[in-house]
Amino acid sequence: MAEENPSQAPLLRAPTGPLWGPAVRFGLIGLTLGLLIAAVFVVIDQLKANSVSPGFVQARIVVLQYQAEKGVWPKDCDLSAPGEQFAGFRLTALSAALAKCEVPGSWAFSARSAAGFPAIVFTPSAPGRSFERTLRVVDGWIDDGSAATGEMRVGPAAATLRLSAE
Repeated sequence: MAEENPSQAPLLRAPTGPLWGPAVRFGLIGLTLGLLIAAVFVVIDQLKANSVSPGFVQARIVVLQYQAEKGVWPKDCDLSAPGEQFAGFRLTALSAALAKCEVPGSWAFSARSAAGFPAIVFTPSAPGRSFERTLRVVDGWIDDGSAATGEMRVGPAAATLRLSAE
């Protein structure tokens, strides 16, 4: 008696078409997913930067107006509650801009910052790479786009916008 082969495994067959077709399709899908993920991070940083930049702009306007009217820089203060020294100044635009800021932190004016000049200082509640990426976008909009040079300096713990009365 002849013994039959009980194996039911399917035979491996060579592909009938070229292998570059599925490889290109797989590569395009991977590239598309990678670009979409990167775009999400860029969009998030842009949206946060869009909420932070008005705070710098409005604070700059108020402090420079104070300096122009009084001839001296204001005393160091928290810009979310500037106190009596800004009595008579319209602070509604500044208050609205600081309230809309999506990056949690504190806004202050320093008549003599660490670098020796009057500046608006934003200190985030949670410093880190996300804060730096967002504020570098703001630096590109307001200043020269370089975190280490120019009027706006972005560091790991704070961002300063230098003010001058020239």
